[in-house]
Amino acid sequence: MFKFKQAVQVNKGLKIGIFAFFALAIITLPMFVSSSRKSHLYVDHKAGDNRDGSTSHPYKSISEAIDHAKNKDNIEIHVAKGEYKENITLRNGIKLFGEDREKTIIKAKKEKYETVSMKNDSTIDGFTIKNGKSGIWVERDAEASIVDCIIKDNDNGIAIEGGDTKKSNQVSISKSKIKDNDRSGIYGAGARRISITESEISGNKKDGIDLARETSAWLEGNSIRNNRGSGMKLVLDQSNIWTRKNDIRENGREGIEVASFGTEGRIDIAKTKIVKNGLFGIARLQRAGTTDWNKFFTANNQTELWENRSGSISHIIYIK
Repeated sequence: MFKFKQAVQVNKGLKIGIFAFFALAIITLPMFVSSSRKSHLYVDHKAGDNRDGSTSHPYKSISEAIDHAKNKDNIEIHVAKGEYKENITLRNGIKLFGEDREKTIIKAKKEKYETVSMKNDSTIDGFTIKNGKSGIWVERDAEASIVDCIIKDNDNGIAIEGGDTKKSNQVSISKSKIKDNDRSGIYGAGARRISITESEISGNKKDGIDLARETSAWLEGNSIRNNRGSGMKLVLDQSNIWTRKNDIRENGREGIEVASFGTEGRIDIAKTKIVKNGLFGIARLQRAGTTDWNKFFTANNQTELWENRSGSISHIIYIK
């Protein structure tokens, strides 16, 4: 403190300059704060006729709130409990939050279309999503977050369009239940970066998780069970997939099916339980070319494989 006072006394011009700087900062600060402030809109299916998206006069539908969010950045839309029968598209930068994931329901109005489509930098958190062609469709190259949702009774639960594996384009699925869909729980078309953590993927009529070639994925802490196809269906070629602490059991076919068309990739399975599946715990399918399976595929000794009907890890199965 003393040194500061002494410095000010030596240079009165400096003192005036400091005062001017802080005065300018006080004047301009609100402008910076307001430019970074989030915009909040509210939705309640019980809303009346006088609607402006405020807490006291919320919009009646999610689509109405999205329409009024046009040309705004950093938008959060908060949705009250209830059923909303609509198909929605989350445009760039929209974050959608439900009051209660069990009781805040988006049900597709048009069953031949996606219930929810997600564009870049969008988030959906706290909903039940049902009855669409896909419960959630993530568009090409879009960075998207799906958190604490129930996705059920759709064709595919979550479908992720292809793109590239840049970190900025990651699709993150966490703390969600993807269940009882007519096809796969989660389908990735390939060439994407995907994270699936702490989720339950169960009771789907095909595979639990189906990831095509060129996928970069981190899969940790998931329960993948009772799917009619394989628990996980993966393609080795140009993929980089790490799995850890997953519980994969009682699926109709393999716990994990890994296919190779002869191109290098990497799949590592660690600290995972793969038990009581209908065929092999892990099946290795050579669909074309040749693959050094020992080099590109590992299941470490902390992975448990037991009571799989056809055995733990298959020999190389050649498919023509």
